[in-house]
Amino acid sequence: MHRLDRQSKEKLEQFVAITNAPEKMAVRCLQAADWSIEAAIEFYYQSMHQAPVQVPAPPHTSQTALQQLFRRYQDPHSDMILAEGVGLFCEDLQVNPEDQVMLVLSWHFNAATMCEFSRDEFVKGMTSLRCDSIRKLQQKLPGLRAELQDDKKFKEVYNFTYSFGLDKGKKCMPQDTAVALWRLLFSAKPWPLLDAWCEFLEQHHNRAISKDTWIQLLDFCRAVRQDLSNFEESGSAWPYLLDDFVEYMRNGKVLLNARN
Repeated sequence: MHRLDRQSKEKLEQFVAITNAPEKMAVRCLQAADWSIEAAIEFYYQSMHQAPVQVPAPPHTSQTALQQLFRRYQDPHSDMILAEGVGLFCEDLQVNPEDQVMLVLSWHFNAATMCEFSRDEFVKGMTSLRCDSIRKLQQKLPGLRAELQDDKKFKEVYNFTYSFGLDKGKKCMPQDTAVALWRLLFSAKPWPLLDAWCEFLEQHHNRAISKDTWIQLLDFCRAVRQDLSNFEESGSAWPYLLDDFVEYMRNGKVLLNARN
C-alpha cells in the first residue's frame, strides 16, 4: 500500500474510530468514495448488509512515469532537481514559484532544502499524492491550497518552512528570507499585525531569525489580540524580540529599550 499523505491519514483514523473497520478495508472504502468520510461510511455499512462487493482497486501510480517525470527536471550533473528544474516544474504546473502552494507541495514531499528536490523526495512525494503526471498534480492544487485554511495543517507547514528555508549549514534564517516567507504564509491566513512586525524587524533588528522566534510567532499570532490588550495575560514566556515588538507598538512604534 502506498504511503498516505497527512490528510488521508487523518481521514483514515476518523473512519476506523467510527466504524472499527480493519485498516485495509477502511482505505479501500475511502478510496472508493474519493476520500469523503461520510460517503465511505455509508458505503461500508451498506456493504455489510449486501452480497460481497468488489471494491475498486486503489488508483495505480506508475513508478516508470514518475522516474521519467523526474528526469525531465533533473539537473544534468546530479541526481537532484535544482533551481532551474524547479522553475520548469512550476512552469509545467502553471504556478508561480513563489505561490504558497509550492510550500504545501514541498511539505508533502518532505523536502529538505528550498529550490531543490532529491529523487527520493520527488518520487515518494508524488506517490503519496497518488500523482504520476503533471495533469494529475494540477488537479490536486486547489486541495493543497485549501490545506492552509486548516489550523493544524497550517501550523505543520509553518513549522516545516523554517528548516526548509534555511541556507545549507546554517542554524538561523536571514531576516529578509524570514520576512518573505512570513508574507507568503500569512497571505493564506492573514495576521493584521504582519506589516507592523516586518517594519519593526527592518528598523530595529536586522539580524538572523532564530527557530524559537519563528515557532513562537505563530503562537503569539493566535494567543494575543490585535490590540495587544491581553499580552501579559497570554501566559507564555515570549522571546525577547516579541516583548520588544509589543513595547514598540504600545509606544507609538518607538522602541524605548532596544536591545540592538
